[in-house]
Amino acid sequence: MDQHERDKEITASGRGGATQQETTLMVLRASVLVLITALVLYLCWQIVLPFVNAFVWAFAIAVACSPLRQWFFARLPRAAAALLIIALLLIVILAPLTFFFRQLLHESQRAQALFQGSLQNGDWRAAIDGNRILAPVADWASRQFDLEQLGRQLNGLIGRSIGPIVSRSLRVIAQIGAGLLALFFFLRDQEIVVRSIGRLLPLSDVETNRLFTRVAEAVRAAVLGRLFIGMVQGSLGGLIFAILGLPSAVFWGAVMSILATLPFMGAPIVWVPTCGILLLQGKWISAVVLAAWGVVIINPVDNILYPVLVGSRIGLHPLVLFLAFVGGMIAFGPTGLILGPCIVSVGVGLADVWEGRQAAYIGQGPG
Repeated sequence: MDQHERDKEITASGRGGATQQETTLMVLRASVLVLITALVLYLCWQIVLPFVNAFVWAFAIAVACSPLRQWFFARLPRAAAALLIIALLLIVILAPLTFFFRQLLHESQRAQALFQGSLQNGDWRAAIDGNRILAPVADWASRQFDLEQLGRQLNGLIGRSIGPIVSRSLRVIAQIGAGLLALFFFLRDQEIVVRSIGRLLPLSDVETNRLFTRVAEAVRAAVLGRLFIGMVQGSLGGLIFAILGLPSAVFWGAVMSILATLPFMGAPIVWVPTCGILLLQGKWISAVVLAAWGVVIINPVDNILYPVLVGSRIGLHPLVLFLAFVGGMIAFGPTGLILGPCIVSVGVGLADVWEGRQAAYIGQGPG
């Protein structure tokens, strides 16, 4: 091998070493970039975390208001239309909710005082002993349990719970500002937000649109199909309780609203036992009126409004929908009423994406 060939080999080996060093350096730089990105994303999540609930509800309200948004945006500038929608929502929703929570807190405190007074003077036991049906049951229960001690423990639990409820209410009020600000931008810049998220997803435009449509329908089903209908049923239940002079009408209306938001649950869990209690007390007219109101007025609300507001657009089996709502609330609290159906809908949408790609791949195969 002459000198010229040896020089060529030395030059090639030098280039190979340089190329290997450059590749190693690029891998190190990419690894450092990944670590920095992960750290920044984690810190950003910690910053956003206190406002997640407010942002989720703002997003849900913005999606539910899409028809109203389109109508206003066709006639007004975007910012003015967004502000007008928020003003309407404050008048229609926030003002009644403020009165409702104030009345609910008042009734809770009054119920605690009445319960404590009944325990001290023994009125509850006299009322039960005077009933020929409940008296044997109470006598058996008193032999098995210390009812007065259980009552005092329950009263103490209620008393200890009122303070945290008030503090959480103040925290919710503090987050309303962040929610309103987020709602304004979700209303004004909805298309920009959707496009920005779509560019980050490794999906085609058709797949992205299909996925976003599923999520939007899930949000509408949660807000309109469950929350709104639950509020209507709870309001009707609380109204009849107030007309009949039953105690804590607002509280029991709130309980019926919460139960009515859950599939396979509903307001009958409250008003049916109340009818039984009224019958045991000899109040036949009130029991019949309450039962008729529940069967004719309260229950049909779900059957009439749900198909109109939601229909079958969400495309989820009732059992899956139940798990989405209940499981979401268990995992995320009240915000899970929105996040649960959204997460399940995203999962179903991604399954559709994989199914479509697999079908396309098989269709392009040989033969």
